Amino acid sequence: MCALRRAIVHLSTAPPLRLGGMGASALRSGGSRRRCSLLPISVWAMGCLWCRPGLLRGFTAPSAGGAGAAGWQDGDVGRRVRESRRIVVMVGAGMSVAAGIPDFRTPGTGLYDNLEKYNLPYPEAVFDLDFLRKDPAPFYMLCKELWPGQYRPTLAHYFIALLHQKGLLLRCYSQNIDSLETLAGLPKEALIAAHGNFDSATCMDTQEKVPPEEVREAVMAGAEACYALNRRYGGLVKPDIVFFGESLPDRFSELSLRDLQSCDLLVVLGTSLKVYPFAGLVNLVKPGTPRLLLNREEVGEELGLMFGEPESADVFVPGDCDAGVLELARLLGCEVELVDLHAKESRRLAEGDGATTAAGGA
Repeated sequence: MCALRRAIVHLSTAPPLRLGGMGASALRSGGSRRRCSLLPISVWAMGCLWCRPGLLRGFTAPSAGGAGAAGWQDGDVGRRVRESRRIVVMVGAGMSVAAGIPDFRTPGTGLYDNLEKYNLPYPEAVFDLDFLRKDPAPFYMLCKELWPGQYRPTLAHYFIALLHQKGLLLRCYSQNIDSLETLAGLPKEALIAAHGNFDSATCMDTQEKVPPEEVREAVMAGAEACYALNRRYGGLVKPDIVFFGESLPDRFSELSLRDLQSCDLLVVLGTSLKVYPFAGLVNLVKPGTPRLLLNREEVGEELGLMFGEPESADVFVPGDCDAGVLELARLLGCEVELVDLHAKESRRLAEGDGATTAAGGA
């Protein structure tokens, strides 16, 4: 029975196999209801039923102190965190909130709640391919607001970069399109940008690669410049951001199972764990692997995360991501290094901004 449960969990959360033309991001919460076959949905539903807390008590190995247990840092989970050498980090939009970038789903302040100015039929239409072809202007206006270079990495971004510098990071899987991980110093080979970003661009009709600098110039100049760019390349040009119905990057499918199976610690930062197949990564780790959720809200119970259970290695650290990584850095013995790195790099970026401003004013 345990083997059956684990098989269902794996099937319901595994990376996409791209069968039947189904886009890998088609199961995103609130996303397009087209392009979805019934089989993946039914398998995912079975997985949810089997993953409810209490039904999978044998899925994680016993440890001393689950989430919410006072002083978990001093127990078995804390010891294993301190000894971890192959860390996988999953990050969502909540990690970039401190940089001034809104997340997607927070009521009142989230991106989806503040798109009225674009006159969209529904908020998620800004990332819908069919709507993009009908009216690309709202997406180009959103690109202008979010294009990298306008925001600076947070303490949490530098924490991930520091893990890499110390040889502790196996991989970072990010839902974010802001490229702040690489701006913080994380090499591209250490990052899986699961939902794409602005680092590259493509003409959708010809599949020709378009220099992102050209796209940025057009986006900043306005809609008419974007339309001229489309005419120049013979079709609709967009940054390589994953839209509803599109497949995730090949590296996601190629590396995720191997990475998650070989990690000895999973850190989840600032995500609702409601976007699939990304959310399913939490269930690819080996049984008993510590899973730390650093987030404002407790999420993921429908995925089998068992916070507060005495036999669970799952830990929920409430609060914003910067405060959570500072606590984790303290446990790993690199708190001072993290604070120093953040201060040094923030000064460097600020000085670069000042030099650019002075040159422009001259």
